[in-house]
Amino acid sequence: MRAGTIITGTIYISALVIAGVLLWQTLQMSSTLITFSATAPSPTIAPEPTATAAPLLVLPTPIPPTPVPTAAPPEPDMAGYHPKSGRYIAVWLPPNFTGDARESFFANVDIIDDISPFWYTTDASGRLYGQRDDELVRIAHENNVRIIPSIHNVNNPGAVVPVLTNPQLRARHIQNIVDEVLARGYDGIDIDYESLAPSLRDDYTAFIVDLAAALHAHNKLLTVAVHAKDRDDGGLGAFQDWAAIGPHVDQLRIMTYDYHWRGSGPGPVAPAYWIEAVASYAREVVDPAKVLIGVHFYGYDWPPNGNATARPWRVIEEIINEYQPTVSFIERNARGRVGESTFTYRTSAGTRTVWFMTDTGLADKIATVQKLDLAGIAIWQLGYERPEYWQTVRANLVQDSTLIQRALNELLPDH
Repeated sequence: MRAGTIITGTIYISALVIAGVLLWQTLQMSSTLITFSATAPSPTIAPEPTATAAPLLVLPTPIPPTPVPTAAPPEPDMAGYHPKSGRYIAVWLPPNFTGDARESFFANVDIIDDISPFWYTTDASGRLYGQRDDELVRIAHENNVRIIPSIHNVNNPGAVVPVLTNPQLRARHIQNIVDEVLARGYDGIDIDYESLAPSLRDDYTAFIVDLAAALHAHNKLLTVAVHAKDRDDGGLGAFQDWAAIGPHVDQLRIMTYDYHWRGSGPGPVAPAYWIEAVASYAREVVDPAKVLIGVHFYGYDWPPNGNATARPWRVIEEIINEYQPTVSFIERNARGRVGESTFTYRTSAGTRTVWFMTDTGLADKIATVQKLDLAGIAIWQLGYERPEYWQTVRANLVQDSTLIQRALNELLPDH
């Protein structure tokens, strides 16, 4: 009995000693951890980037381009799906996102796919000039609208000629464009080089092909505004080889307006018979899924002699209210369907003549897009329109029975 008691006591004392040792080691480790935590540097939190206003500037900027992604981009979800309505609706914007253009954008943002603000020009060295608006980029992307700014030569057509004809300048121009697109987070770029000589045809094609490859390497889009034509045998658009550039561009935006223009005599700006002829030719040489028909949201006001003045609907309406002219809808003429309205009014300088698009004429253009199964429409320009135009677009382009039937066909047997 006594021996058992001694053994039990010994075991108890040993356990206490072991527990004490473990407790001492634990305290030592805790002290070390606390000391390390107290002396370790705190992680640095980068400040939130501050948005800066976009000034008038000479480009490209020194902002480094976004690096090329090393992994394949994820499949887009439905929130970024385009076209929103079944056919693309692209619009050109004035340089400043204000006034009527801003109001029209927000009123119709649910069906607009692409916006192309008229921001950039180039000089003979291939640099980019112009202005930009980082706020508009943010607004567009928040509303699932792709922003594809335009680079144009409208004010100085000849400035781009040395760039197109010199391979080194052409390559530099392309790099400047790609750098700007990546640095500013654009979805692509729109090229609107107009009124060039037919002799530049090969140079223009080489530029478009090379630019498309450079942009596509970064998953960016290239859209091109082209002069309207119904055959490839000369004319204002002779320098643009649709068959050659068609496979490379993402959108061929045909400027199907100015059939009668500032320097011509009065007449319809975009008669329906001409629209259909141009669209039919385009479909023969370019994938119709890339072809957008241009729609003019303006009218022309011709004086007795001299050049016409482009008028937004708001001004045309003011003229009608002031002079109370008889407005005539011209459904057809000797050449075919027209679909525009016209009137004359007298001023102190003589009789002026106005032609402008009507809702019926717009519906006719949309019917041509549907009949030929083209990609959609490109509008010049946002803010010039009468509100009823958008009602026509929604009723005829968005509610497109052709596309509904096509979707149903995929669900039916033997389709």
